[in-house]
Amino acid sequence: MKGLQVFYWTSDKGHAEVDFVVDAGDKIVPVEVKAEVNLQAKSLRSYKGKFNPEISVRTSMSDYKKEDWSLNLPLYGIGELINVI
Repeated sequence: MKGLQVFYWTSDKGHAEVDFVVDAGDKIVPVEVKAEVNLQAKSLRSYKGKFNPEISVRTSMSDYKKEDWSLNLPLYGIGELINVI
């Protein structure tokens, strides 16, 4: 994604990891990628608890779903991530 810096995050003890942490300049957005319909996001919750980002994004085989603290984008809709950020 043009103009975005992408990083990776792991907790101090290595028990949690977030696949992508996107720096969009004015906000930081953690992105967790799931290959199945599993919406468990323990690492994403851990990141949210530590840094409290405005939005957290999970991509999976599940449909679009907006929750209080996160947004699930279906894998086929990952191209829309730039519009979320």
